[in-house]
Amino acid sequence: MAEGGRPPELHSHLLECPICLDRLRQPKSLPCLHSFCQECLGTYITKEISEKRVSDTSFPCPICRRTTSPVNQTEAKEKWAEQFPTNVMIQDLIQLKERSTELPYCKPCQRKGTMTNPAKFWCKMMNSFFCESCKEQHHDFIHNDCDILDISEYDIRRSKEEESVPKCHQHEEKMLWYCEKHKCLGCSECMIKFHKQCEITIKAKEYLEKVKSGKQLEDMKEKLKKGADVLKSLVTDFDERIQTLVQNQEMALKSITDLRKRIDEELDECQKAVTDELVTKYKEEKEKMEVSLRQCDRLMKCMLSTMKSSVKAVEENNPTEAIMMYQRGQAEIESCQDLIKDMRDSSTSVSIQHQLPKSRTEGVAMLGKIVIEKKPRRFPVDPGFRPVSLLDCQVKEIKKFNIKIPEDQSYCCVCGVLYLPDGTMVVSDYNNSKLKLFTDEGQYLDQLTVPGYPRDVCLVDNNTVAVTGDGVGVRIVKVEDSRLSLLSVINTENDWYGVAYTDGRFVVSDGGVYSITQDGAIDLLHQYNTTCWNLVRDTVTGDILVSVYNTSQGQVAVSRLSADKRHTDVMKAGVLKGSRGIDVDSEGNIYLCGMDSNNVVQMSGDGTRVRELLTSAHGIQTPWAIAFHGDKFVVSNINASHDGRDHIRIFQLY
Repeated sequence: MAEGGRPPELHSHLLECPICLDRLRQPKSLPCLHSFCQECLGTYITKEISEKRVSDTSFPCPICRRTTSPVNQTEAKEKWAEQFPTNVMIQDLIQLKERSTELPYCKPCQRKGTMTNPAKFWCKMMNSFFCESCKEQHHDFIHNDCDILDISEYDIRRSKEEESVPKCHQHEEKMLWYCEKHKCLGCSECMIKFHKQCEITIKAKEYLEKVKSGKQLEDMKEKLKKGADVLKSLVTDFDERIQTLVQNQEMALKSITDLRKRIDEELDECQKAVTDELVTKYKEEKEKMEVSLRQCDRLMKCMLSTMKSSVKAVEENNPTEAIMMYQRGQAEIESCQDLIKDMRDSSTSVSIQHQLPKSRTEGVAMLGKIVIEKKPRRFPVDPGFRPVSLLDCQVKEIKKFNIKIPEDQSYCCVCGVLYLPDGTMVVSDYNNSKLKLFTDEGQYLDQLTVPGYPRDVCLVDNNTVAVTGDGVGVRIVKVEDSRLSLLSVINTENDWYGVAYTDGRFVVSDGGVYSITQDGAIDLLHQYNTTCWNLVRDTVTGDILVSVYNTSQGQVAVSRLSADKRHTDVMKAGVLKGSRGIDVDSEGNIYLCGMDSNNVVQMSGDGTRVRELLTSAHGIQTPWAIAFHGDKFVVSNINASHDGRDHIRIFQLY
């Protein structure tokens, strides 16, 4: 037992290698501030490079995946790990932690007879503990240049700020400056030598205040928490899937055993072959899932650690530590998002089953075969970490509610629906001649009678909408304080179907598409060969998108009209027939209801990428209206059962 007792408990994550999960040995720090055993890091670098190109001059950090290059890239890969700086602070902590199992007491006081006077300092050179008084009277009087550590608190970051500031490995000066252009800390000599031409180089304290005032630290903390929550859900999900694999294995083995009892002993070798195949495939799939589980678990623990450390650094007003944690957190967030996207792209449900033969055969075939089925599966993550493009998202139903109110005389027929910026919805009920207002949770707010059977609706501004109808022109309606009120009417004798608002004018449709003014003057923009039921303005390009009702293969289904009356066919009828409701998202992707094909199609703005988003398998029957808001959209069915007509359904892309 060392003299003076042992130091208090230190945070274990500071002393553990993220690769071997054991106590750090010869800790080496990468530029991203993650530390590893020198041996573990060397093994990782050698394996990482050997699996890629031998000529590579860099490697990704095992934790945050940040690209890292050694100082001397020409040296053998096995020597790269030795080039990185040793984390002396962690070495000191490990030595301090391993010294004893007793409380630390002042050594000079013990020699004077006071055996239990608590120590506040530890001298690395003398390997002894001192109270504050003995440090000043004995230690500092002789050894004023020693590297002495304040152990009065559990966390080394509670020592004096000057003692916690790391030194520049090139100039041995404290890194008290920060370059915003290169996003790095440096000493005074670094700033003069390497950042002289940079526009903004400020003190670390000043940059911390700037980051705090701009709420970047709060945003990072929130994203770290969200990322950690996502990874936690993935860890749980992988655990459940591994259990399912185990159950599938047990059921398959039992099936094989039961079958074996019904056949002759001469099939022993056949049974062994099938059993070996099952176990091999089970092990392969299980190992794949365990690798993903460990990857998620490791990154999750690092993100939680970074979040706690950053909060603590801000509370203690330690700018250097806070900036380091901020940079490390940003790298871990990017790594988390990349990891989630990669896993989402390859996400499947795996099932291992033993299939029996359909007819009596001989040999191995009589025992059946082992089949692995992989099907697309819902990915259990927060929408805030979805893929970059909505075209790559999956879809799930999140809400369904009844829009029929007691005053209605008929079942509902929703020919138009609009998602307002505040999340409320305006619904055009053709059968009951009403506009209705709901929250997206299904709470009824208000109604407005619209003579002439209302059809399509469009947004004029954040709290104003317009609606078309039979023989009533265009009606402009105010939506304010959860109420609907009529503002004005553009009188025409036409039966308009679709409506959109662009550049201070309304665009309407029947068999053609027209521009109309406030006084009712009509200008033909383009004539089509059939009814154009719905219109929408593309907020990305400013064009008008037209749903053209055609059911024959190869006829136009979606058309694009520009401000100079040029039209372009975006999509032909095929996978979708009988175009009705149409809308666009913030990326310019188009969503279209196929009334005759019983589906909802999502496509890129130019029509080059098309996929069925919803089909009859999702309960879609003759859909008419659709409206998009953020990553959510609402769909109506008009010729379904009465219950289906009276309900609208909300879906979400994730």
